[in-house]
Amino acid sequence: MNTETLQINLAKKIFSIRDMRLLKKIDALLNDENTMIYDFEGNAFSEKEFIKELDAAILEMESGKDSGKSPDEVYKSINDAYNLG
Repeated sequence: MNTETLQINLAKKIFSIRDMRLLKKIDALLNDENTMIYDFEGNAFSEKEFIKELDAAILEMESGKDSGKSPDEVYKSINDAYNLG
């Protein structure tokens, strides 16, 4: 089955769903699994994870806790936070 056929089949199934709870679950799954970027080792970050890390970094800078991290330190802290390696 090619990509287009799968997309059409999934769309038909979604259009036939009348259960709002199930539709919300599908929506949450699609939003949560929305991969935005990959690190150098091929690990995926969702949009939600990426924004969470950016927000945390901004808070640290605004509060004065961050005296300025090197790119390597930022990369290591993200890897450590998500157990990426």
